[in-house]
Amino acid sequence: MKYEIGDKVLLLSSKEEGTVVEIVNDNMVMIDVKGTSFPVYLDQIDFPYFHRFTKEKLVKPKPKLIPGDEIKVNRSKYEDLKTDKGMFISVLPVYHHDGFDETVKLMKFHLFNDTPHAMRFYFQVWLNNQLDLEIKNEIHPYNHFYLTDLLFESLNDNPRFEFTFVLKDAQPELASSVKKTWKLKAKQLFVQLEELRTKAEATLTVPLFEKFPTKAEEQPVLPPVQETPAAAVKGKKPDVAKIGSGTMASLLSKIQLQPETTLEPKHEVDLHIEKLEKNWKGLSNIAILAIQLNAFQRYLDLAISHKQHHLIVIHGVGKGKLKDEIHNILRQTPEVANFVNQYHARYGYGATEINFR
Repeated sequence: MKYEIGDKVLLLSSKEEGTVVEIVNDNMVMIDVKGTSFPVYLDQIDFPYFHRFTKEKLVKPKPKLIPGDEIKVNRSKYEDLKTDKGMFISVLPVYHHDGFDETVKLMKFHLFNDTPHAMRFYFQVWLNNQLDLEIKNEIHPYNHFYLTDLLFESLNDNPRFEFTFVLKDAQPELASSVKKTWKLKAKQLFVQLEELRTKAEATLTVPLFEKFPTKAEEQPVLPPVQETPAAAVKGKKPDVAKIGSGTMASLLSKIQLQPETTLEPKHEVDLHIEKLEKNWKGLSNIAILAIQLNAFQRYLDLAISHKQHHLIVIHGVGKGKLKDEIHNILRQTPEVANFVNQYHARYGYGATEINFR
């Protein structure tokens, strides 16, 4: 691989500089440019050093004075101008090369909030009408959030994404919440991926909504049913014909979006799943990882906001996936001075100590 995580690179199209934050595959990396991460092919970037050398001249010519230049323009009011394209999902296909052809191995999903509103959201993945994954978190304005990976073969399981969005700061003219459902249709996705390959583009974009709805546009609340939503999680299939998937999602959203207990900052956080979730048995590995990373991010944010000097995260040994994901997050967190995963008499190699700036 020509590039490594942390390398400075130059976008050939716009001449902007960024940093490599993830190696996607042999032909593609994820880069960060001014706080925004997106995937690019290797032939679209280069190292910036030659560009810097040719751009900078030893003696800079004195700029010509043009009438009107002496009038200072207040540009600060334009610097915060941002677009408002709504809420959408970005789908990044990851390809596998078998020597003869390349096939899609899995798909990576990110949620993009291109609105001026901070929101709490509740996200569910359903496979064959069974709840496979759920995430409850927040997304800031003009920011993105990694949702999940989905194996390409999972398209045979009729996957469905359920979203409920709630404004973090309620506004009197806007609705209290908005619910959206996206059903991944295999035939339609095949066509879109083939078009993506033809156009040499990296990601698909799926819009969820353009504007947060007003109170007049708010969806009516569906009547309650007798079936307990928790039964779906435990494997007891409700009568979908009587209840309907929309009603089930509505009920789950109402329960999950109740105000959370305020978390207190800790100097030691145990991320073993049994410490975080009572009903963890039966969850898929990716669901467990999502819960663990969610808890880690919240306690990391708390430690930073409370000006802690250090934090110990107990992640265990296992196969090292949780440790690797945590270390990737720490490398991209500017408030982190350094972190170390070394043998400790109490934790063995199953903990990482973090020191903050």
